[in-house]
Order: sequence, then structure tokens, then C-alpha cells
Amino acid sequence: MNKIISDIHNAEQNSRKTIEFLTTQGKRKWLADYPIALVHEKHRIHDEESLTKLAHINFFDEHGFSKKTYTQREIVYLTEHIPLAIKTAYCLCLKEKQEEAFHFQEKFEHDRWKKIQDSGNFQAMLASSKFKDEDSSTAIETALRDIMRSAKEIPAMKAIGFIWVVTVPKTTKIVDILEHYFLDNHVFIEKGRKVTYIAWGDKLADINMKYFVNTP
Repeated sequence: MNKIISDIHNAEQNSRKTIEFLTTQGKRKWLADYPIALVHEKHRIHDEESLTKLAHINFFDEHGFSKKTYTQREIVYLTEHIPLAIKTAYCLCLKEKQEEAFHFQEKFEHDRWKKIQDSGNFQAMLASSKFKDEDSSTAIETALRDIMRSAKEIPAMKAIGFIWVVTVPKTTKIVDILEHYFLDNHVFIEKGRKVTYIAWGDKLADINMKYFVNTP
């Protein structure tokens, strides 16, 4: 994980677009907007226009269930044209180049989502957030918890590292939040009137969300 954090730190120092830098110039294999879940049943989609677009790529089989395997081209189509049918992660760090197909599996017959399956290629998930002067500490913590909670619903994401890159005004203090969820696993970079923190956990499942810093 330390080498991955070093790469992100380098990207933050050398580019205003961290994820774009990592995916195009990073030392490791990064893929942005990585698909982590797809709608499982046809009846979950109520918009006729979306259903028509899904039919264009034969998204549902004759029984009204989505397929278990999709190509990169199909994933791009879904992300661009029917975002309500897909969930994506900000960016994933992979051990090897992404294979052509993405594999999904539901746990129970009528689950809302089919979830991404990891063949052992996932290393870490990177999420990015930016906040303004008017954003409170409570709002910042809530945003972080929402990201982690959503990711923890995907077994493949729970099992890998989690990295949060967050940019706030210098006057906004969030070290208490970082220490609460990530202990001493965080570094910072000052950029003019902003501060960017890089915080991480070696395994998302191990990050304790039982308690809050700011009482909701």
C-alpha cells in the first residue's frame, strides 16, 4: 500500500487531475469509473427510454435478468447512456491489466444488484472528494461515510485497500476525522489556500464505522 500511496502523492504534486494522471502516466495499472454493480432484474428499470437503450446491447436475457459478463465496450455504453443501471467506483488500482470481460454475480435470486467479482486482480479503491469553506465537518464526515458504506456493500471492495483523497480549505480542520477512521495513515499536501489529504486503510472491511466524530 505504501507504494500506491507514494504514486498518488506524486500525482497530486504533478497534476490538477489526479485520477487522469494515474490512469495515463501512473506506474501502476489504474482504471477510472470501475464498474462494481449492475442492475439485476428488468423490473427495477421503470424508464422506457432507458429500457430501449439497454435492449440495444441485449442487457437483459429472455427471463428479464442481466447477464453475468459484459465487455469493456458495453460498460462504457452503460456508464455514458444509462448510469442508473450501473454503479462505478472512482478508480481502482489493479495488479494486472484489466481483462476484456467484467464478471458480475448476484447473491440471492431477487437482489437489486449483480456485484463485481474479483479474480484476484484488485489492489485498492481510490475515492476523491472536494469541499468548500461552507462545508461543515459533519458534512465532510457524512460524505466519507457514504462512500465507504456504499463500497462495503460490494464484497470485492470490502476485501481490498481503501484510499480517500480529499481537498479542503486550509481553514477547515478534518484531522480528527482522518485519525478516527484511518488512525495515522494519512499525509497532506498544501496547495495555496487548499490542503489535500491522502488517507488510507489497508482493507476497507477493517475501517471501523461504528462510531462518529460528529454526532449525526
